[in-house]
Amino acid sequence: MQSTRAALSRITFKGDHIRAELFDRQTALETREFLQAVTAAAEQHRCGRVLISVRDSKPLFKVEEYGISAYFKALAGNRAYRVALLSDSGEIRVSHEYIVLLANQYGAQVRSFMSEPDAVKWLVEE
Repeated sequence: MQSTRAALSRITFKGDHIRAELFDRQTALETREFLQAVTAAAEQHRCGRVLISVRDSKPLFKVEEYGISAYFKALAGNRAYRVALLSDSGEIRVSHEYIVLLANQYGAQVRSFMSEPDAVKWLVEE
């Protein structure tokens, strides 16, 4: 019997930002589905401030394969959007720094953080 696994996610609206958590991400499809869910939540709540927390997951460096470039191209068109990336490992943090570099080339406001309070502070500041 073959078992299937799936990444787990939790997306909550915090009033001034959306907190999107992703656990055990392994594949490009899981990343694309997660980003689609985050986008839907941002639209539903009319909130462009998003904290993405990634835990117990594979780092990603194939940005096109994971659909991240398209996500940040869409964000770049609206200066009200900000995305803070948070990770639980140095390896994921390095991949987040790479994502930040690419996102900034598109003009998207994306930063990587080591602590959630710092990330939230940046997200909600005007």
